[in-house]
Amino acid sequence: MLSRLSHKELIALAKQRCIPPLLPTFYKGQSGGRVCIIGGCEDYTGAPYFSANATALMGCDLTHVICERSAASVIKSYTPNLMVHPYLRDNGQKSEMDKIKSLLSRMFALVIGPGLGRDPAMLASVKEIIQYVLTERKGMVPIVIDADGLFLISQDAEVRQMLKKFPTGRIVLTPNVVEFKRISDAIAKDLNIDADSVTLRDNAKMGHFISDTLNCVLVQKGREDVIFSPNNDFVLTNKQTGSNKRVGGQGDTLTGTIGCMLSYSVSMHDLKVTDPQGEPLSWVDCALLSCYSGTTITRECSRLAFAEKARAMQTSDLNDRVGLVYAKIFE
Repeated sequence: MLSRLSHKELIALAKQRCIPPLLPTFYKGQSGGRVCIIGGCEDYTGAPYFSANATALMGCDLTHVICERSAASVIKSYTPNLMVHPYLRDNGQKSEMDKIKSLLSRMFALVIGPGLGRDPAMLASVKEIIQYVLTERKGMVPIVIDADGLFLISQDAEVRQMLKKFPTGRIVLTPNVVEFKRISDAIAKDLNIDADSVTLRDNAKMGHFISDTLNCVLVQKGREDVIFSPNNDFVLTNKQTGSNKRVGGQGDTLTGTIGCMLSYSVSMHDLKVTDPQGEPLSWVDCALLSCYSGTTITRECSRLAFAEKARAMQTSDLNDRVGLVYAKIFE
């Protein structure tokens, strides 16, 4: 159904079916949800901030960041609006997993990867987090995976096997072109397929190959954002105008907007905070609409920031516009 809808129709459907209303009878978390960003190390503190700030500006009620100890005070200094937890550890130290799991037990959606880095101890903690969500939360908490979270997927066959066990569409991957190819190569190796075959050199077939094999929604970032749906032969392509300049951190804004939309969708689809109107949507459709909405908001933020700043545009210029663009599109 979604493949037949126009851009305006997709946005209208997302507004109607994925975004809960603001009602005086709702308690904290019911209308805006709870999202946790997992990432942030000594070298990379901006990425988790931009992802979490985008989530908060989208209207998330409670936005958390779980990061490495040395990154926490830096991220806290950026804003008092985020709840920052220094529970991750690097250099072979053990993360505070009991505290992490206690926090994750209350989350509606997770974003894994912004500023994570590639320290083996950090990656091992993320692997344990994914396993926890799969086993203790039955895989029902949607997870957006980006950046070095995608690196982990490409390097660890056990993680790839975990992702396949999640309910369809509860995992969202947001690779750029390099990460896209790296994951495809890893899956091809698992299946003993020639990664340089004609089939896997075709971008669309490669996208469906990743999405179907990992049972995930795949958002391929690029000049146009292409969203692949597991076990479906269609794609959603977002061709809305963005900017002529790419800045580091734009992908982090995207993960934050998608993470918040997925949290909204959990409220509407899983928790049914309001009575559904019309024929119920499947979870996969909610996830696809969430991703399409996130790419739309990020592209419009980028367009507006570039129109004002041109070559001087920085990540904060587009990131700070998320709330205004959300209101423009959905309110």
